[in-house]
Amino acid sequence: TNLSSSQSCFSSFAIFSQHEQFAARMQYQRLMLVSAMVAAVSEVYTAQARVCNGSPSEVPCVELASGTSMPQVAMGTWSGSFKDCAHTDFTCVKQHARFAVDNWLHIGGTHVDGANDYRTQTVVAEALLGSQLAREEVFITTKCPGTIGYEATIQCADDNLQMLGQFGTKGVAYIDLLLVHFPFTLKPVCRFNMSAAECQPPNQPVVPASKQALQDTWRAMEELKKIGVVRSIGVSDYSIADLKDTLEVASQPIEVNQVEWNPRKHDEDMLTFCKEHRIQLQAWSPLGGAGGSVLGEPVIQGAAKAHNVSVAQVALRWSLQRGVAVVVGTANPDHARSDKEIFGFSLSEQEVRDISLIYSAERSSELLQI
Repeated sequence: TNLSSSQSCFSSFAIFSQHEQFAARMQYQRLMLVSAMVAAVSEVYTAQARVCNGSPSEVPCVELASGTSMPQVAMGTWSGSFKDCAHTDFTCVKQHARFAVDNWLHIGGTHVDGANDYRTQTVVAEALLGSQLAREEVFITTKCPGTIGYEATIQCADDNLQMLGQFGTKGVAYIDLLLVHFPFTLKPVCRFNMSAAECQPPNQPVVPASKQALQDTWRAMEELKKIGVVRSIGVSDYSIADLKDTLEVASQPIEVNQVEWNPRKHDEDMLTFCKEHRIQLQAWSPLGGAGGSVLGEPVIQGAAKAHNVSVAQVALRWSLQRGVAVVVGTANPDHARSDKEIFGFSLSEQEVRDISLIYSAERSSELLQI
């Protein structure tokens, strides 16, 4: 009996100790989470000071709805930016992306734009490491491949942090801006082979998102921001309807919507909606998408001559003066420097209006940056 009583007491003590240990671990984890969040807030202000310090040589920043400062010009790493690479030649694309980012950081660019589906994240990481810049001196944007739902979006952020080299001796760093790349998901075969019959007309390579998928994906984005591994969150290629569906459940602002925007394709209703909801519009293909280059437009050429700048600089400056940030893409060092140096002149109000009139519905395109 005494032995049984001793065993019973020992068993109770062991159970009690396990509960105490579990409670202690939970308390420790809560303290660590609070500490990490405080550190993250502190680092946000440090990062803003380093990326947007007002230096005459740097790209000026725009303040997002959360208070984060984002450089107005980003260097993109999409395969379509490198015209001498076949779309499926990933070795060529990665080489060009590496050189583009290396050069951009070398000439003082601070914002790099990537995506899970560009297949260039690892070389972006190599360029960041090779630059020897401190993490807070670079603003990194990346994207998750569509409305993939809550758990997959959390995993996507983890994968991107790894590919971008953000796990190091001090644990995990952060992504400055994470976007939902598009309001749909790609069919499995189309993810790997866009030329497959299932991906070609009259078939569609994508599956449009349900309202539930839009909202579940956004909840994950907010959770990543809350944890601190993502500083700002937004979307890409969302329609006004998609934005409205997302806003229904959003407790954090949609900070950016990255869309095709250039003198030949610019959705004025979208710009108005985004300004009303403090969503920063950001342009991909700001010099013209599948609808063709805008550089041959007489009104843009006339403005370039009047200001003694290039036609590309005029097109980019037009977007900025409309309140739209831009993502450029080039492995040409001269073009990169020109794209960065668009803050030494301003278009007149009449020039902005004239360029805005270039838009034609017949010229719109359905180009996707994937």
